[in-house]
Amino acid sequence: MVVKFSRRRPGRKPTPEDASTVNSLPSVSQRLLDRHGANLLEPSKAFSASGWPAPRTTVYRTGVLLIPNDILQDKEVFAAIQRVLGRAGLEAVLPSQGGDSKKIGGYQLDRLPRPVTLQVAEGGGPAVVDSWTALQYLRTATNGDSPELDRKVVQRISVEHLLFTNPNIGGSPWDISGLGGTPWDISGVAPGSSYGRSRTGNRIPVCLSASPPPRHDIDASTLARRPVVAVLDTGIAPHPWFGLADRSGPPPAGGFLTLDTTIQDAILQNEITTGVTVVTQQLTDYWDAPSTDEPLIGDVDTDTGHGLFIAGILRQVAPDVDTLAIRCVHSDGVAYEADVLLALSLLAARVQAAQQNNVPGDMVDIVSLSLGYFDETPADAAYTSQLSAILDELTGAGVLVIAAAGNNATSRKFFPAALAEQPPVTGGGPQVVSVGALNPNGSKALFSNDAAWVHAWATGAGVVSTYPTDVRGASAADHELPALNRDGLDPDDFTSGHAVWDGTSFAAPLVAATLANALIGVAADDSALSLTAVDRTTVVKRALAAMDSV
Repeated sequence: MVVKFSRRRPGRKPTPEDASTVNSLPSVSQRLLDRHGANLLEPSKAFSASGWPAPRTTVYRTGVLLIPNDILQDKEVFAAIQRVLGRAGLEAVLPSQGGDSKKIGGYQLDRLPRPVTLQVAEGGGPAVVDSWTALQYLRTATNGDSPELDRKVVQRISVEHLLFTNPNIGGSPWDISGLGGTPWDISGVAPGSSYGRSRTGNRIPVCLSASPPPRHDIDASTLARRPVVAVLDTGIAPHPWFGLADRSGPPPAGGFLTLDTTIQDAILQNEITTGVTVVTQQLTDYWDAPSTDEPLIGDVDTDTGHGLFIAGILRQVAPDVDTLAIRCVHSDGVAYEADVLLALSLLAARVQAAQQNNVPGDMVDIVSLSLGYFDETPADAAYTSQLSAILDELTGAGVLVIAAAGNNATSRKFFPAALAEQPPVTGGGPQVVSVGALNPNGSKALFSNDAAWVHAWATGAGVVSTYPTDVRGASAADHELPALNRDGLDPDDFTSGHAVWDGTSFAAPLVAATLANALIGVAADDSALSLTAVDRTTVVKRALAAMDSV
């Protein structure tokens, strides 16, 4: 595998965007949008408020607004919000967890954006429940000599974006979602695509005759503590490399995979179950499931196994780390912005507590993100987003944040990876590291996003890694001779436990693993940077030293 780093220049000016790409957006099927109660924002059809930026294309949940926790707790401000929404025939429903409490998952998160359901106002007439339109009503209420709402308050309210992993590669740059309108249109692979392998999303089962690399014992001089890499993805699944024979229980204690039940439970409680927008495929635990979203057809879902595949890359390249698996991505590759923001906020709170209380066992050293979205606001406004603020907390504490650049063959800024050109606002910590995909021969993969904000490149095509051993879809081999025990290759029988797959999703954890090894190396070379030292100053110095060493 190949990893290449570009020089990072803190404080440099943001890269000007190519005007031809600012509204480019891969097609998303109506079926996927309906499943997640979402809509495609089309600038030519969208309402816009006077004095606010004209929107760009994005994908958002139609029945949800993201409103920070402190605003929800300000009864006077929230009442004003309700009055303005009433003019659109709508009302907001406070989230069941957090609308009247500052604590979430045991942590104090006053300013965390919370998902607030919109519904038709009780006793009112018919109305269209659309969060973008509702947001324009709130923005309009900030205009005039006597505004009803403070502009600074409304600037912190947004629609809830869908984030995508986008691992599926098509024959043209835009044919990548793998989410067709019919059950058999799921691969996203056009005829002649050099990355097309099967109808199961460009991944195919392979046999890997290898054991997982051995892990070294904890040693005061060479490995004082195992670095922790947090992976926000589709969760875990059975595989012998991780001591998981089935789905009967959590990973074994002291193993390569770990869980944080506090964070996972908070994400599950964050799921919206009230109001008009009811998600048909809710996250229920840390297991990557269901393997198919169409039980009557049986095709393997587009992103089933995505998180375990990433864990396998980390296991191959950095066997001495601990991988903290956090499930916030559905098995169709969709994550809700509120869930991602909550997970990142709780990770930042966990890191802060570990540093303040000197608890090395609770430290998180690296966060690997193989997901993202295109923002509807101009580039400069995007830097004030909630996602940017929360990632700044992590990087300011010395946590290395690695983000996939996306598979859309575009230079349009894909967040959070595009935040790589934004220097940390606080703490002088490391920048976000954005990662594009290379082919096995070291050339840039045709599908990878590519712009000046992409700071690292790693192998992301033809990658072999772990895959859930209990996944077997409805597709069959093109030839079967049961009497002779002879078959063709079954394209979605993954009982072998390994697969080959493509995407920047898999380049990012390769960089995360490389940096994890670098952390171990610099800590072993300099006792002042020991992994057992988790005060913020040392963590920042160790992270920067690791980045400089690769």
